[in-house]
Amino acid sequence: MVKVHITELITSVQDSNFLWLIIPIFFIGIITDKYQEEFGTSIGNAISNGALIIFTGFSWLQLISSRTNFENSFILSQIILSVFIIIYGFMIIASGFKTGEFGKTYGRIRVVTFMLIFFTIIIYVPLLYNFISIILYVLIFPFYYITITKLIKIMPSAGGGSKKFTVDSLSLNNKSIGKIKKDKIKEYLE
Repeated sequence: MVKVHITELITSVQDSNFLWLIIPIFFIGIITDKYQEEFGTSIGNAISNGALIIFTGFSWLQLISSRTNFENSFILSQIILSVFIIIYGFMIIASGFKTGEFGKTYGRIRVVTFMLIFFTIIIYVPLLYNFISIILYVLIFPFYYITITKLIKIMPSAGGGSKKFTVDSLSLNNKSIGKIKKDKIKEYLE
């Protein structure tokens, strides 16, 4: 049995800057889940979520490379974890350029947010970097998922409605869509 005294936990937090990662990840995750992925994860959302994973992984590597008072095996294992997470982000992005099924399934912001919050905490708080934390992570995930689902249900929908926006709902014909595309191209070229 591992016993951790609260003072050990507090003193093990090397850098309180991890809150500047966790808080935005959490709130961006909730906002994205409600207003971007309310009707499902699109390939574009999955690619954006993959980019979030990659940049967070590089942030971890930057912190890990600045540590000097840890064992080499500890640092190496954290580097491997960070590289694995970065590869995971690239896999989601690459999936978006192919069929997108992997990205739509494993790049959902609710899953990505929880994963990034958990791994950020264990990277920034070395005392929590252990097997027991991973078991707790697996056990806490269903409660997190249910809580976020309930929170998102009580949040108001964008535009006051819950109807999915489609091109068909605009009742545009192909000529109108072609004209819109030409106007956009002219706008970008100017």
